[in-house]
Amino acid sequence: MVDELKSLIRSYSDGEMTPGQLEHLEGTLRSEPAARELFLSELNLRAALEDAAIDASSAAVAAGDRPVAPLAASTPGGSSAAGTRLLLARMMLAVAAVAVSGIVMLFVLSAPQVSPPVAVITGVSGPLIWTGNGGHVRRELTLGTELSGGTIEGVAPESWFELTFRDGSEVMLSGPSTLTFSDDGQKELRLLQGSFSASVVPQPAGKPMRIHTRSALLEVLGTRFSVDAERSATVLTVNEGTVRATRLSDGDSVEVAAHHRVVAAADRELAPAPVPDSVNHWQSHLSRGPAWTYGDWSPQQSGRQAALSAIPYTTETGRTIYTAALGVSTGDTPSVLLLSNSQIRVRGRLDRANRVYFGITVRRTNGDFAGRFQTILLASQFGSGEFEVVLPITALALDPSLNHMRHELPVRPTDLIVESVWCHTLYDRAGLAVTSVELIPPAGSAP
Repeated sequence: MVDELKSLIRSYSDGEMTPGQLEHLEGTLRSEPAARELFLSELNLRAALEDAAIDASSAAVAAGDRPVAPLAASTPGGSSAAGTRLLLARMMLAVAAVAVSGIVMLFVLSAPQVSPPVAVITGVSGPLIWTGNGGHVRRELTLGTELSGGTIEGVAPESWFELTFRDGSEVMLSGPSTLTFSDDGQKELRLLQGSFSASVVPQPAGKPMRIHTRSALLEVLGTRFSVDAERSATVLTVNEGTVRATRLSDGDSVEVAAHHRVVAAADRELAPAPVPDSVNHWQSHLSRGPAWTYGDWSPQQSGRQAALSAIPYTTETGRTIYTAALGVSTGDTPSVLLLSNSQIRVRGRLDRANRVYFGITVRRTNGDFAGRFQTILLASQFGSGEFEVVLPITALALDPSLNHMRHELPVRPTDLIVESVWCHTLYDRAGLAVTSVELIPPAGSAP
């Protein structure tokens, strides 16, 4: 390859290059930096040799010697062939320098522009997809990966993601949620669906963090808060500081102070209210619709209860998981706090006996992720048809996929807020469907 390139360069220098060879040389110089270096080196070497030859000839003439015949052969104009070659070499070198500079500039301008990183991944678990601003898609996200903006999608109830911006502000995404983020001197986030929480350090004057949803614009100067967004409503809960919420349907705005929340929806009054006290009892209401659920919802019909059927997703390792999940502490409902002897009752059905995983995702009272806890019931405990299981909280253990975080997470899910309840089967479509979920407090405890 090098010998061929040198031959092309010699042909170029001697003015003997065919149009096809010239096109080939231009293409090589455009695509290969090493070829451009060799091109300039060869032309420089040729010019240096011509300079040395002329110097030697001039010295011989000054001494009264005859120049060496090949270099002193006369030409009709009285100039030497060596002088002609030197002039041509220098001209070609100048032209080559301009040509290569143009090629380099073309290469730089045509190369894809890589945006600088704006944040780093500081927590990740479960299936996630990141799509960069240039359309690059990545499914395998790891701690320490720097991202230059884009969209993060949590594709299952088990998904969790923590992103830290360059100024130390943190954003946490949980469950089936989609968040677009950028930071070009001002942080812009768009929550397309789902839930996320954030801890934001004081932002530059006039450049608050801006969070867009379908129904609201939130402006944050520095605070800790959480957001739940669905198609027609956005719920903002502020733990520390103050956040300005603007309803997009009419432009009305309110300031939401610490320990308050507001619902931004066209059919609700835009009025902050104190965050209600947590409760320790919760009951699902699937007959009211699929809000804050993950699965295939079906209404009550033909004597069957409304149900949420498990739907499949495939992990980055190729495993297919069939999952159904219900949001618990979501929207403008009170947070549900687990006590040490609480229980979970799940009713549903299976088309055939199968091993079933039951679990919960929990968070701390400040909104921070606190882990996923689960238990596994064997196929022998089920038949085909309807089932009912009652699970004590003490039977749940940390999801093994979070073992790398076990030193940062609680051992048991007590005194934590329940974000969602989920169940799934692995590999097989067993017809899993959930009809009812209830979180039951210990006997004698306050509701």
